[in-house]
Amino acid sequence: MEKKIVGFQLREEEFAFDIMKVVEIIKLKEITEVPTAPSFVEGVINLRGKIVPIIDLRKRFNVDAGSRDKNYRIIIIEIEKKQIAGVMVDGVTKVMNAAEEQVLPPPAGVTETGGRYIEAIIKFGERIVVLLDPAKIFSEEEQEGLMKISQTVEGA
Repeated sequence: MEKKIVGFQLREEEFAFDIMKVVEIIKLKEITEVPTAPSFVEGVINLRGKIVPIIDLRKRFNVDAGSRDKNYRIIIIEIEKKQIAGVMVDGVTKVMNAAEEQVLPPPAGVTETGGRYIEAIIKFGERIVVLLDPAKIFSEEEQEGLMKISQTVEGA
């Protein structure tokens, strides 16, 4: 069975989310800081009346922050149970189709050493794309924290 994915970049590396977990892709917009948020949370945005926490994936994955340019995007993803968050990425590449034989399990040992968020490795010829699982990017405790941030700001 074919898998449809949305590709994006963090620095020179290529990652993707399953298209079924992507709500929408927006240009970088004004982000309001939340003082009590974890360090990887940039803040929140108002997306058509809904408060959405914004996560900097570079910070989350301990990648050099660097500068933001015009290609920077926010991918709104569904984490779990209709909870959404925005992830900041360096650029969105394209929607791709991956055949079943191109989708490989993560290398042994990677998921135990901090790569729990890797759902699969997808091979496109010599190119490798890391498929991320939005639900596993954050621990349950962090997911609850993100939900509280949204609720606190919405209730303010």
